[in-house]
Amino acid sequence: MRRPASLLPVLLALAACGVGPQDAPEPVPIPPAPAPAPESGAAPDGPRVTVWFVRGARLEAAERVTGRADIGAALDALAGGPTRAEAVDGLRTALVPQGLAPGRPTPAEPVVTVEVTREFTEVAGDDQLLATAQVVFTVTGFPGVQAVRVTAEGAPVEVPTDDGLTAGPVDRDDYASVAADEPPPPAPTPGAPPSEPPAAPTPGSTAPSTPGRRPPRRWCHGTAKRRRLTAR
Repeated sequence: MRRPASLLPVLLALAACGVGPQDAPEPVPIPPAPAPAPESGAAPDGPRVTVWFVRGARLEAAERVTGRADIGAALDALAGGPTRAEAVDGLRTALVPQGLAPGRPTPAEPVVTVEVTREFTEVAGDDQLLATAQVVFTVTGFPGVQAVRVTAEGAPVEVPTDDGLTAGPVDRDDYASVAADEPPPPAPTPGAPPSEPPAAPTPGSTAPSTPGRRPPRRWCHGTAKRRRLTAR
């Protein structure tokens, strides 16, 4: 039968190396786990503005994250054009690369003056109307802004509208022909009763008139005939 090896030589060797038993356990620091990386495609945080680009022959809105949510930042984002992914998806801009400098609206005149460069006036064809509409829709998306006046070197610029050229302020109604398509009406809720059509007007009743408009004039043929006979 084999005898177990003696531990005395091992203990003597450890004592000779200066390694002794610890009186208390020593904590070992553990570095914190790294923060998870953001998911691919996740939208960054920050102030957002809405800019308008072109799809086909109509405008389409796109969101941008900017350092500040004001008109100047929105125009900078508009001048930057669509992203590569948006361009691949069919979004484009009618604007050429340029600087767009906005003024400030006042309570008395909620119109923003946008100073453009010569490149803005050199846009050709149907893109002239689309480029102006992009600026108008982007700027009038901010509260308190109703219209846009376009200037170059401080002088008013004639811009195209649905009704022709004008050097005055323009708003969204001037570009109804290229406005974004309205979303379809929501689908009815399953189980909800169908909506009833509006009731037909009662014979002899008059339709309510729009404020500010005169009601339609009614002609009495018999009275008109008697007047003509009396004149004879």
